[in-house]
Amino acid sequence: MASSARAFGLTMAAMAALTLGVPAQAQKAKDTLRIAVHQPISTIDGIFDPSPQTSLTSRMVLDYLINFDPLTKTYVPGLAESWTRVDDRTIELRLRRGVKFHNGQDFDADDVVYTFNYILDPKTVFRFKSSSYGYYDKIEKIDQFTVRISSKEKFAPLVARLTTSMPMFPHKHHSQLKDKAAFGRAPIGTGPYRASPVNPVRGVVLELNPEYRHGNAGRPAGKIKRIEVRPITDEQTRVAQLMIGELDLIYDVQPDVAENLRSNPALEVTNRPTNAFSYIMFDVPGRSGQNFFKDKRVREAVMMAIDRKALVNALQTKEIAAMPLQAAMCHPWNIGCTWSLEPPAHNLDAARKLLAEAGYPKGFDLAIGTWGASRPVAEAVAGQLRRIGVRVSVDAMALPAFVKKRGAGELTAIIALWDNGVGAPDVENTAGFFYSGGDRDYNGDKELISLYRAGQQEFDEKNRAEIYRKLFDKVTAERYSMPLIPLAASVVHSKDVKLPQPGASYTEGFTLNQLEWR
Repeated sequence: MASSARAFGLTMAAMAALTLGVPAQAQKAKDTLRIAVHQPISTIDGIFDPSPQTSLTSRMVLDYLINFDPLTKTYVPGLAESWTRVDDRTIELRLRRGVKFHNGQDFDADDVVYTFNYILDPKTVFRFKSSSYGYYDKIEKIDQFTVRISSKEKFAPLVARLTTSMPMFPHKHHSQLKDKAAFGRAPIGTGPYRASPVNPVRGVVLELNPEYRHGNAGRPAGKIKRIEVRPITDEQTRVAQLMIGELDLIYDVQPDVAENLRSNPALEVTNRPTNAFSYIMFDVPGRSGQNFFKDKRVREAVMMAIDRKALVNALQTKEIAAMPLQAAMCHPWNIGCTWSLEPPAHNLDAARKLLAEAGYPKGFDLAIGTWGASRPVAEAVAGQLRRIGVRVSVDAMALPAFVKKRGAGELTAIIALWDNGVGAPDVENTAGFFYSGGDRDYNGDKELISLYRAGQQEFDEKNRAEIYRKLFDKVTAERYSMPLIPLAASVVHSKDVKLPQPGASYTEGFTLNQLEWR
């Protein structure tokens, strides 16, 4: 991240000089907030495109049956006003009356049944379908405002999953579309904002939904009348447009760049923790053809060579660096995240000794696969590992290429980020991502899969916590993987813009319906 700040040097100086007489002016008077996202927006449908910019907008337009309040860590009503568990596989939900879609159509059980059946239909194909929806069995309509949802087997976190899966579609409209992809380009939901048709170049405009009357702490009503979401892929351009008053807010700003912007009297910098973190993972089974990580001593040596405190001091703000380092491969914010073991402490001498004992006194060559915001972390780790003779090259790639290589088992070591499924509240989602088997399994440990499945089926909270403690402790004890540093939200915005209270579930540091004018 520091290298990016140096690259910004001349640009920042020039822009600072330019803005001495032209302070940024927010669009408060017009009740219009202008925000930049990092990639073009092709759809507002998080099922088919789970990218960050899509999630940011789709959750404003489409509603879920149940919401989660991140400050109190409680499940609260969404489109369902109440729910009860019928048995170990089934919950019954009473739906809200009087809710309307943005096109004026009434919401009821038919929309819920249609959405479930459409998403679960084998003909409906999208990424992560099996892991995100494979546990659902069927949906039943009891009456116009009552449905029952069943899982294929005992599934304790069913309520938690409903907070981040199954956004409700209007069945009368969606069922008539010959090209279902067209829905995401002009979505119709029941959420706090209505969306204009998507333009990949200009972005999308969100207009306040005056019919949204079922907001609560889990999903409040919007406060700003109009939000213009503009795709700007170049960070220098985002910064420049913020400084001359063409934007009101940018997020995911590199911390050192954000610090440089503090001197602008019209801007405010907000840094806060999220539930996202970077991690290192090793190819323990040797799927990549490299076998040195089959030896636990090598895995431990690499972990000992990584100075996590130095990483967070260099790559995050002072506020974030002052926080305790994450101990386990789950974020403490998640319900059920439990552990009792700490990762190995930083110790270069002990690391060199372990490498020598394992037969690598002069180290070895290692390629680390990475993508996105985890690249600076990977580059910093590469420098640290060279101190014990591990000659690291960083293979940075776009997410699709990374996913393909990971799935094929081609990566010897991984440094990547995990955002907890865009704020999924239960730790089961994290455990399932890393330890449920499949092509993401770089551990080769069947006991982890068994513990993950046991946690899915355990309803007693204390018993579930103990199961996950065993799972995450074994990951630490065997040195399979290790959290590196938190990925904080660094937001730079006009002083006219007020951000919400910190909520660790938001990887951007906010949701659009929480933003308001001062």
